Amino acid sequence: MVSNSTSSRGNDRNVRRRRDFIRKPAVCPFCTGKATIDYKNASSLSQYISSRGKIGSRRRTKACAKHQRKLAKAIKRARFLALLPYAPSHIWETGGVGLRRPMF
Repeated sequence: MVSNSTSSRGNDRNVRRRRDFIRKPAVCPFCTGKATIDYKNASSLSQYISSRGKIGSRRRTKACAKHQRKLAKAIKRARFLALLPYAPSHIWETGGVGLRRPMF
């Protein structure tokens, strides 16, 4: 009898924890105007690339579908123009992704 009341009490705790947590809706930083997508700005695009050189997912970048497509296209253009690296070995050798400071 005691074990039944204990197990039901444990379930109540789990339910309360779930109710207390309220997830904020993800707002696209590009729609709000806080960030812009430009293939020439390698330092801003480097925020959306992982340490392995992969393009971040929508969940990680918090971008809407339209801006995620534009972001991926801009990263691919920057890679083609050698502004961003393709391979993670280049990231490890240089110590980062993209340009951190002006070259001149």
